[in-house]
Formats: sequence, structure tokens, C-alpha cells
Amino acid sequence: MTTFVVIESITPNQSLVFSAQQGPQGIGGATGPTGPSGPVGATGPIGATGATGATGATGATGATGADSTVAGPTGATGPAGATGPTGPTGADSTVPGPTGATGPAGATGATGPVGATGTTGDIGATGPAGATGPVGATGATGEVGATGATGPAGATGPTGPTGPTGLTGPTGPTGATGVGNIAGFNTQTGTSYTLVAGDLSDIVTLNNAAAITLTVPPSVFSANDQIHVVQYGAGQVTFAQGAGVTILSTGATTTAPKLRTNKSAATVICTASNTFLIVGDIV
Repeated sequence: MTTFVVIESITPNQSLVFSAQQGPQGIGGATGPTGPSGPVGATGPIGATGATGATGATGATGATGADSTVAGPTGATGPAGATGPTGPTGADSTVPGPTGATGPAGATGATGPVGATGTTGDIGATGPAGATGPVGATGATGEVGATGATGPAGATGPTGPTGPTGLTGPTGPTGATGVGNIAGFNTQTGTSYTLVAGDLSDIVTLNNAAAITLTVPPSVFSANDQIHVVQYGAGQVTFAQGAGVTILSTGATTTAPKLRTNKSAATVICTASNTFLIVGDIV
């Protein structure tokens, strides 16, 4: 007789056993709610590793991947790290090391034989004499020697007869009148006047109530000639240059100075051909 055992988990750790003597099994009732899970048991020890199986056949080579030499895009530069501490300074490499000892001097080689003296060449022709250099400066004159002592006077001889008187020489020409002398006066009463040769060393007086022009002419006077001019009256005297004449002065207008006021005087001095300097009480 065969016996069947049916185990159906209804609740944990519970089972039913049916034997052949039992009647037909009825329809199972509805499954009851699952009870709470019991605690997990401790993990058992790991079993021994089984033997490694045989290596399978090598598979076919796959297609070549993309060119790995092509550089990918450069990533963004990360922030600079903090500067590390400065290492200690090395020894000064500029200080030279100690000088090695000087090696011994080599022996002096033997002196070679003196070569034979060559024949003397012909004497060349004498070149032309160079130009004579300039005469050097004359040396300083030596000091004059002291005068020797005067010898004794000889005896006075007899006086000879007086010779005849020589002829009187001709009288020389009279010299020019000195510039310091006044030759005379030339009185003018008009409103204009031009100097003439006869005014040399004269005093020319100009007297008019209106303004007066005194002209200095060309080619009349020579260097060192002078003429004196005096203003009489209210008419102010102005000096004027004749054609080709140059007047120099300290007046406000150097080429056309004026006498300052009544009784002012000035001197017209010829310093060169047609050039005159006017000095005196001028403005």
C-alpha cells in the first residue's frame, strides 16, 4: 500500500499528513492572511569555490573603434592651486671652488742650431733730400751785461773855429686849425637850413618861433670835422639826413634827433665819409 504525504504551508512551521485510509480531500478553504515574517536566520558559511571551467574559444575580433589619436575637446582649466612654500636657498654657486695645485713645469727643450747668415743685399739708392723744415722761433734775448766803468776823461783839445751860418730853410705850410677852436658864428632865422663847408668849426644858431629843420648834406665834410648847433627861440630844431647820409645819435629817433629846448646845443661830428654822430642836449 502506497502512502502519500502532502505538505501545504498554511502557517509557518505547520503541516498536514494524509494517508491512504483518509477519504477524498475536500476543496481547500480560502488562504488565510500571511502571518508576519519570522526573523532571518544567520548566514551559513560560504561553500568552497568550484573548479574553474575550461576557457572558451576566442570570439571573432570586433570592428576597429574610432581613431583614438584624435584628441577630445580640452576641458576647462581648473583654478590655480595655492603657491607652495618656497624651498630653502641652495648654496651660492658663484663662489669658485678651491684652485687646484699647479702642476710641475715641464723640462726645457734643447736649443736648436743657429741658421746660416744670409748674404748681405745691395745698398739701395739714396732717396731725395726732404724739404727743409721751418726755422725755429728765435730764443729769448739774454740779459744785458752790466755797464763797464767809465774810463778817465781825456784831455780837452783846443776849440776849433766856428763855421759859417747855414742858409735859412723855407717856411713850412700853416697847419689846419685845431678842432678845439671856434671859427665863428653863423646866425640863421629861417625854418630850414642845410650845413655848408664854411660852417666847419662854427657855431650855427637857429632862431625861429616855428619848428626848424637842419639838414646834414653828403660829400661836404670829412672824418674829424665838427659843427656846433644851438637852438635860439621856441622853434625846436630837428636834424635831417641828406641823400646818402647816415646820422647816429641817442635821440628817440636815432637818425633824426631833436634839440631839447631853447638854448640846447649839440655837436655834429663826421666820423667817416657821409656818416655823422650827433651828441649833446638832444631828445
